[in-house]
Amino acid sequence: MYIWFRKAAMACLLLLGFGVALPTTGNTADQVDTIQSIKDSGVLRVGMAESLPMQFKDPATGGWQGYNADMAQDLAKILGVKLEIEDATWATLIPGLLANKYDVVMCDMWATPQRAITVVFTDPYNVYGWSVMVRQGTPYKTWEDLNKPGIIISVLAGTADEQTARRYFPNATVKPLVSENVNAPRLEVANDRADAVVTDLLNIKAFIAANPQAGVRILQEERVLSPTGLAYAIRPGDYHFLNFLNTWIRSDVDSGRAQELRTKWIKDFKWPGQKS
Repeated sequence: MYIWFRKAAMACLLLLGFGVALPTTGNTADQVDTIQSIKDSGVLRVGMAESLPMQFKDPATGGWQGYNADMAQDLAKILGVKLEIEDATWATLIPGLLANKYDVVMCDMWATPQRAITVVFTDPYNVYGWSVMVRQGTPYKTWEDLNKPGIIISVLAGTADEQTARRYFPNATVKPLVSENVNAPRLEVANDRADAVVTDLLNIKAFIAANPQAGVRILQEERVLSPTGLAYAIRPGDYHFLNFLNTWIRSDVDSGRAQELRTKWIKDFKWPGQKS
């Protein structure tokens, strides 16, 4: 036993001599504690960029509203601090976070591997993906009704929409359009030059609201193609804050709060120009 103890002690000394740090249980001097900083300042700083209806500014008041504005209010309440939403654009969201302009980015941001190289993502707070739009009066009841020869599906060329359509409807004809007009594929369906369009749900809803005369509908609105998690982003290194946010997100899901917001801001949201 004595010999083993001497060998273990010598090994530790060698590790220290070569500059190898041994594990510690205490906090290091440079460890980040965003929660404590938020509580000390009395303010939760949230970065947002507009994306209707997830987060957007009320034209009348200039205040933020939407799914993530409600979530931010809830988060500030739990922390017991005041909420400050910092205006950003999609191009400046992550640079602003890394420059410490805000504590967390709360937007409908896809948690992609490319972004995860730079920031740390929370667990998904919601799932988002692609949907299908067809003309009113057509007999299609399910997505499977479209996966047949002779069916034409319009998409913007070179986009994720095209990739998704080819993946889920291999037996149909995917018609990629080269156009600067993002609504070009939707107009193909409205004008009876295509049977369906594949794109994200919120863009379809925006098109229908702005063009009520188009005579189109969402096919199986409750289904999502290629679902991708929407998550919040924080700076690397603060795993206490990350764990707290993940616990809070799970609590909102388990309590039904997340579903309430989804119904309010996605399912029942009245788009500008949409009739009540």
